[in-house]
Amino acid sequence: MCPRNHYVITGGGGFLGAHLIAALQKNGDRTKCIVVDPNPRLSHFSAIDFDKSLVEYEKGSFLDRKVLERVLPNAITVFHLCAIGHTGWFGAQKHREYVYAFNVTGTKFLIEKCKFFGVPRFIYSSSIAVVFVGKPIYNCDESEPYPLKSEYLDIYSSSKAEAEAFVRSQSTIQFKTTCLRFRAIYGPQDVTVAEKVVQMVRKNLFMVKISRHGRESVSNMSSGENCGLALHLANQELSKKEGSHGEVSQILKVLNVHRFQVYFITDGETVGQYSVWSPLIKALGKTPPHHFVSCLLVSTFVSLSSYLCYKIFNSSPPMTRFELEVLITDNTYSIEKARRELGYCPEQNLFEKVNINSI
Repeated sequence: MCPRNHYVITGGGGFLGAHLIAALQKNGDRTKCIVVDPNPRLSHFSAIDFDKSLVEYEKGSFLDRKVLERVLPNAITVFHLCAIGHTGWFGAQKHREYVYAFNVTGTKFLIEKCKFFGVPRFIYSSSIAVVFVGKPIYNCDESEPYPLKSEYLDIYSSSKAEAEAFVRSQSTIQFKTTCLRFRAIYGPQDVTVAEKVVQMVRKNLFMVKISRHGRESVSNMSSGENCGLALHLANQELSKKEGSHGEVSQILKVLNVHRFQVYFITDGETVGQYSVWSPLIKALGKTPPHHFVSCLLVSTFVSLSSYLCYKIFNSSPPMTRFELEVLITDNTYSIEKARRELGYCPEQNLFEKVNINSI
């Protein structure tokens, strides 16, 4: 039998995948990475340094059986970073069944194939969206139960929650799983969070602070560097014989089944959701917002613009319902479990690296 000798990163051709590979190498793990992505863009991220000779590209989808038959044999770990339907993708609400099939059914299919080929470790890139439903939450930890399905703000959130729950349920001694929940992944050359802010500032949509209670809400964020580090540490933990992929009860030990593991991963800093972008706003030649506007007024705009964009123009709206709620609602998350069990120690003050020249 050939020794297991590579990692597989689904959806790894973007910003998070580049940071994962960089973190692996920075921490001495030079295992070959096979990136499965229909449109790999790793070469676009010049600010993220890694040895490209250790990366192999499989241009295709993780939903393609033939692709998986090529990349999964002898894989050590699968990092599943791939999902669709977030950040205002115009098809998310219009094609809900497709989003569900991709995020949930696709994840189940991938796990089935991982088990078939004997892949021993599986790490799932999740989101705070699996617990956030527009209600204030403070220092939320992993004991927080999933909300009712009817409470989720969009199909992305509910499908990620269902997929995560399935991944968590599959953890065994032979197939160890871990889920990492990120919040607003950002950094130099980020084409999602930071670029969206830039677009909104240029469209003068950042002229006022949207508020529910007449003040700026607070939250946490997850830099690409810290996300990559957390993925590496999760893999290291799963590689241990007694790695923490679940605490074993006596009953479960008899059944050879471990309880699931999940971790919130942020920078560990509580930030004002407008103040944090002030340096970037100033770099764009604009004035950071000082005045507040009622969220009720903006909510009407979001509803109308979403309807017009989704139904008529087939485009992304300026702001989605989820983006509005997460912006105007206090939501903070505890990383103590990740600190304790993974040895996660995030680098801080990374917003200083995000400027207009790095987008």
